[in-house]
Amino acid sequence: MDERNIPQPPVMNPQGQPAEQPQYQQPGYQQAPYYGIPLVKPQMGFVDAIKTVLIQKYCCFTGRARRSEFWNWVLAYLMVSVVLSFLATFLTLGFYGSIDAPMNPLKSPSNITSTILGLALFLPNLGVTFRRLHDTGRSGWWAVAPFLLYVPLAWVVIVMGSGENNMLLGILAVLGLVALVAIAYSIIMIVWLVQDSEPKPNKYGPSPKYN
Repeated sequence: MDERNIPQPPVMNPQGQPAEQPQYQQPGYQQAPYYGIPLVKPQMGFVDAIKTVLIQKYCCFTGRARRSEFWNWVLAYLMVSVVLSFLATFLTLGFYGSIDAPMNPLKSPSNITSTILGLALFLPNLGVTFRRLHDTGRSGWWAVAPFLLYVPLAWVVIVMGSGENNMLLGILAVLGLVALVAIAYSIIMIVWLVQDSEPKPNKYGPSPKYN
């Protein structure tokens, strides 16, 4: 006898009645074969990620952001940066006739464009990074941890450069330390930002990926 044709008893709820099985008709949902396995929600698309970061959560540092939201936004930011860089280069050629021509940094189209873009997208970038770290169960303050090192490093520069003969040596030592810290920090952050969402709710909110 084929075991697949043997009828299976229905799953009962605590009241002794057959439990209703959840049905997910939306595309992208992964049906769990057994109870206890979380269902995966559809990934956030490219356009939806941009709308979420720029409009819905422009200055939001609470909650969680799954990988599809964060990395789609990073891709969009890089694309805009590249396009604006090309435009700034053409504007520079139009104003000065040559990229190598002497120019006022305050009037450089490239500097003005990058400054405006950086100021406009600073809070969305920081907010989505906070939420992505929250999604892995970590504090969002890790995103600004390098800035907290500037004060002690500046103090080291002052102390090591207190003597005129030691000024250059102190600056070189601090720059080397900053480079090592920046490399280690970048590697750690990338590893954290590519990690999967925590399946269960954490102290930052419910999972944006799993039901």
